[in-house]
Amino acid sequence: MLTQRQRKQLEQLNSRHGRKKSDCFLAEGLRCCREAVTRQPAWIELVLCSQDFCQSQDGQEFLALLPARGLPWQLLPAAEFQSLAETGHPQGVLCLLRRPPPPAPALPRPFCLLLDQVREPGNLGTILRTAWAVGLPAVWLVSGGVDPYSAKVVRAGMGAQFALQLPVFADLTAAVAEFRRLGGDGVWCTLPAAGCSLFEEEFQLHNCALVIGNEGEGISRPELGRPVTIPMPGQAESLNAAQAATVFLFEAVRRGMFK
Repeated sequence: MLTQRQRKQLEQLNSRHGRKKSDCFLAEGLRCCREAVTRQPAWIELVLCSQDFCQSQDGQEFLALLPARGLPWQLLPAAEFQSLAETGHPQGVLCLLRRPPPPAPALPRPFCLLLDQVREPGNLGTILRTAWAVGLPAVWLVSGGVDPYSAKVVRAGMGAQFALQLPVFADLTAAVAEFRRLGGDGVWCTLPAAGCSLFEEEFQLHNCALVIGNEGEGISRPELGRPVTIPMPGQAESLNAAQAATVFLFEAVRRGMFK
């Protein structure tokens, strides 16, 4: 059983204010927790497991990873575990993690993916997962979007938060200024119906920044870069942020930028 203090701390992590105040966050589900244990064990404060999970083969294999890393874990009754889980049908494992300190910005290679206040948790998590999949070392974020360590974003990222550097900037102007200070070249701003096509030779990403805007308002300062667009022969107005980022990232893969 959890102590009253532990339970209160865990419940506070459901809000952005609570995560900021405690400097902690939760990861839920086997895949996310396994990535946390194998990639960032120093972040982990406590692992919580349900009885059913502990008795399963997946659970036993997961628990076998903990002793060598010196990680504490606690068994919870099913009802208590269910009350802490955010999903309706939890897999039976949660990790309480200490939020990492803000990383010192470094120029990402081969280019910088810069997200301007992306606010939908599923979109941000999917973008982080895709960036991790193609091989980017970092994703830059502009303040005002969804918390990258909220439970929904962590779940959608499927462990990406434990592999990527995620520096956060006060606004897009500050992010672009830092990018240029570090030696970055051009800046490309993705727009739904303006600029050159990402499939044209004119669009070159090496040592550049690619800015993806938020779902409702787009990019806050599009004049900071050159416009680039995804051709859409159909009738849809636009793609969501995650779809657009995925198209751009895998165009970079097609061009051989991640060898």
